[in-house]
Amino acid sequence: MDQDNEATEVKPEENVAESPAKAEAADASAKTPADAKAKAEPEKPKYTKRIMKKGDKQNFPLKKQAIKCNYTGRLSDGTQFDSSYNEKKKQHNPLQFKVGIGKVIKGWDEALLTMSVGEKAEITIEPEWAYGKKGMSPKIPPNATLIFEVELVGILG
Repeated sequence: MDQDNEATEVKPEENVAESPAKAEAADASAKTPADAKAKAEPEKPKYTKRIMKKGDKQNFPLKKQAIKCNYTGRLSDGTQFDSSYNEKKKQHNPLQFKVGIGKVIKGWDEALLTMSVGEKAEITIEPEWAYGKKGMSPKIPPNATLIFEVELVGILG
């Protein structure tokens, strides 16, 4: 296998406070020590990413930028529930949306911000960052872990 296309397991990096002043402000607004700790500690990511094909490592989307990507979504038992692939035309119809602003599930928003153009990855998303306790009837049951094969095709602006 070509080294550039070797699958690599990547765990998202935890976010850190942008500045000490912001961290202090978060602590000051907390009502109890437990609140201060909860605000100071970033939420642990609820997804993992396995790189299937490396991207250009130069062009990463920023929050609010429009992107387009190809994808296939499956449940943990392998059942496909969605795809950008058009069976009749035998080609992908890339999904376009503004990333990082809640237009898609949180696991997608967060994972796509770590991808560079051309990168293809398998993203496994825990229920809390997918559709949670309610699911998305009829295709996605409650508390479902979702597995997406996603390729970041481009950044539109």
